[in-house]
Amino acid sequence: MNKNNKITLITGANKGLGKEIARQLGLQGYTVILTSRNADAGEKAKEELVGAGCDAHTVTLDVTNSEDIANLADHLEKTFGKLDILVNNAGIALEWDGKPSNADKVRRTLEVNLVAPYALTEALIPLLEKGDDARIINQSSMLGSIGTAENNWDQVSGFMTVGYSTSKAGLNMLTQIQAKTLADKGILAAAAHPGWVKTDLGTDAAPMEVTEGASTVVELATMPREDFPNGKFIHKGEPLPW
Repeated sequence: MNKNNKITLITGANKGLGKEIARQLGLQGYTVILTSRNADAGEKAKEELVGAGCDAHTVTLDVTNSEDIANLADHLEKTFGKLDILVNNAGIALEWDGKPSNADKVRRTLEVNLVAPYALTEALIPLLEKGDDARIINQSSMLGSIGTAENNWDQVSGFMTVGYSTSKAGLNMLTQIQAKTLADKGILAAAAHPGWVKTDLGTDAAPMEVTEGASTVVELATMPREDFPNGKFIHKGEPLPW
């Protein structure tokens, strides 16, 4: 395997989509840094990827903790000196527990799924500016598409909850703002919809395997810069309605 000198950070990467994205990119020569709230889980995932032939590293990170974010930025600066790709993958869906939603669940979901990607990205912009081909990829969801809610409510209403769908709609707007405001710094941004995937969030009822679910982010990370859909919401290479 030939390393390509591209440094990639993936949040929530000790399992599920995050780990699979890291594996696929690692096997293509990317240096992958996995973040995890649990240090042991992160180390286990890293060892698995290293065993598969990846240049993998792990950092303990609670994406809602400002001190953790600052420590991460400092660690990346000292260890790698730059960042090429940031994948804001960590996310929660507290309202999918079969119990009534409430303001606390909504508030906590927005904190993890929207505020955290904003805060982390802001902290890492100086490192992204040093990257050779800087890209931000925000792991969103079709359940955050206002157009889908408007036009296909009968099909999606059972999955749309206030906190999760609003957080992903907000993440889509954040992506658009990042694409516009960071362009002059040489940083691109796009939102990705992985599909309904067999993960802890998606459950075994999902039709897609995790290897397929990772493909949208992996393609966005690896495609030629001139082909990158800056400011777009993408699933398997095709744009989705905001």
